[in-house]
Amino acid sequence: MKKRIITALLALFLLSVQLGCAKETADNIQITATINGLDKGEEATLTISQEGSAASEELFFKRDVRSDGEKAITVDIATNLKDGYYQLLLEAPDKYFREPKGYFFMVSQSQIVNPTGMKVIFNLLPQPAGLVAEAYISLSAPPKAPPPPGPLFNVVTLPHEARYLPGEPVAVQLIFTNVTTSPVTLEYLPQIHVTKHLDTAPVLYSQVGAEQRVDTKPDEKIITDFIWDQKDTNGEQVPPGWYDITWKPSDAPRPIDGKIGLGSSAMVLIQHPQGAMEKTIEVNESRTVNDITITLERIALTTKGMMIYVRGTLPYIPPPSKNSSMESIAEYSVDGGEVIPLHKNGSLYRENGSEFHWGGTHPGMLDPVPSDAKELVFRIKNIFMTHAPDDIVKGPFEFKIPLE
Repeated sequence: MKKRIITALLALFLLSVQLGCAKETADNIQITATINGLDKGEEATLTISQEGSAASEELFFKRDVRSDGEKAITVDIATNLKDGYYQLLLEAPDKYFREPKGYFFMVSQSQIVNPTGMKVIFNLLPQPAGLVAEAYISLSAPPKAPPPPGPLFNVVTLPHEARYLPGEPVAVQLIFTNVTTSPVTLEYLPQIHVTKHLDTAPVLYSQVGAEQRVDTKPDEKIITDFIWDQKDTNGEQVPPGWYDITWKPSDAPRPIDGKIGLGSSAMVLIQHPQGAMEKTIEVNESRTVNDITITLERIALTTKGMMIYVRGTLPYIPPPSKNSSMESIAEYSVDGGEVIPLHKNGSLYRENGSEFHWGGTHPGMLDPVPSDAKELVFRIKNIFMTHAPDDIVKGPFEFKIPLE
């Protein structure tokens, strides 16, 4: 009898340990989100999905929230996420302006990367008048260094993000703000420069505003309006895709006298007239070159852009450090058209295989693919470490992906 009791107690103990372990590993990610300004009786929805994915794709978390009239609603989020890049989005009635629209974050070693301890707060505000776009905030961005001394003005280029059909006029605003505590004279010519997204050259279009010398008070804003007709310097319509609109020459990080601080640029998407392809293609094909195997896992295609996901085992590439990262030389083309270089990639180092991705807010948007495209060719030429460029994985690793 005593032996049976001991055996039963041991079984209960082992079961409790197993349940405890399951509880610890089931929800490795916990986030507390606060929603301010949702009117009584109205509903909003929080979702977590892969960064850059469309709303209809796989959701790792979804919670509908209904307001009972409280000023602030607190939502505790608990879910299980693998290492990777994700987005926490808030869907709300159209009458609200979301500040922000969502948060991007990275999960590394089963933990959210949040170096500044930023809190997740959504403010629902009345829709503003004028040209204002809802924004995203990155929880995983490194702490910002204090601003350098000296700038007298900050400049913002609007819209932060907007979409147009070919030929539609693109409205652009430059807003200079006196950020000092004293009157200052603005002596610069307002000017805009258009380049392909993430490509600093060539300048496809430039326009200079009327010459002016303006005396400004502290916090005073000087606004100049521009219209870009979507044409390049030769008067030709630019092709569909993402474009950056900046206030300064693309090869100059700031005016040489440092009187104007770095501000934000505008991003404009010229859409395909036939529409963009929307689907995720599970490729899972591998290529081996010089005993190195690279696997193209999937390609996500949305109206906002394309994302490419790759995994590879790189035996002689050392782990990255704080001052280094895994970089690549890669390119793609659609239906045998222009070969487009991929300037930046994101990466996650793992002992059993490193992960790479192209597209998304980090490291940068890729153009959407037209809805009637037939084939995509993706090619990785080299992979290397920024601090050890001689340790290089040489390709090419080429993939041809049917899109129909």
